[in-house]
Amino acid sequence: MTSLSDVRGKHCLPMATAPHRLAFHQVMLIGEGTGDCTIDSTRYPCRAGSLLWIRPNQVVQFAPAPDMEARIVRFTETFPLRLRAHMGLLDDVLRPSHWQLRDDALVAFRRVLDMLQEEFDRPDQGLGEDILKHLLTVTLLHIIQLCRTHDRDLALSDSPSPENGELFLRFRRKLETRYRSTRLVEDYAAALNCTPRTLSRACRTVAGTSTKDLIDARVALEAKRLLVHTDLPVGTIARQLGFTEVTNFGKFFVRRVNTTPGAFRRGAGSEN
Repeated sequence: MTSLSDVRGKHCLPMATAPHRLAFHQVMLIGEGTGDCTIDSTRYPCRAGSLLWIRPNQVVQFAPAPDMEARIVRFTETFPLRLRAHMGLLDDVLRPSHWQLRDDALVAFRRVLDMLQEEFDRPDQGLGEDILKHLLTVTLLHIIQLCRTHDRDLALSDSPSPENGELFLRFRRKLETRYRSTRLVEDYAAALNCTPRTLSRACRTVAGTSTKDLIDARVALEAKRLLVHTDLPVGTIARQLGFTEVTNFGKFFVRRVNTTPGAFRRGAGSEN
């Protein structure tokens, strides 16, 4: 646990304000001041009460004003306790990264962070790591509750069954390793030893969308990352993402992002 002022004091801020990827999770609660945080090409204006969750390998660029202060929690993928499928849904680069907390939600989240900070600062008497794991779990469950509050469909739906939840998590892990080589639902179903219909039901139940939409969203996300943060030609990016024809990649990108790859790259460059 740290704060934005501590990061400034360690002279890490110039590096942090350039586009970069983290190898760990970073949860930030803005306490005062303003600024912008761009995560995977989406810019989020931040002010007091803004909550950010940056996942490993997401491309982030932070532009805080001099008066901004924030509390920061960093943890690795293996540290939190294992939770049910809805936790796996939240810990996903395709899910929300920004929330604006107000009133009771902000007070409750600050209270949880206070408990986490207090335990983090306390000398370890043998159970410190276990206590931190449980308090971090409480912190993440609060974010889950925020998601359910802001997403009416999730708020009204029951938690997914263990079978659907486990299949969805297996699919998301498989997608991270294979999205460059195939976008076919049938290929993922075969790799998971299930039918496309069964996989579709799991995705609908847990994520509220189709298997194909999740596959295409992951490919589009990586395309945007490569367009903005590399100088690779569009044709090279297309081949890296499994497209045999640049024109097919262009049509895919327009369908998903509503602009051409070249226009997206130029627009992102002008913003930076």
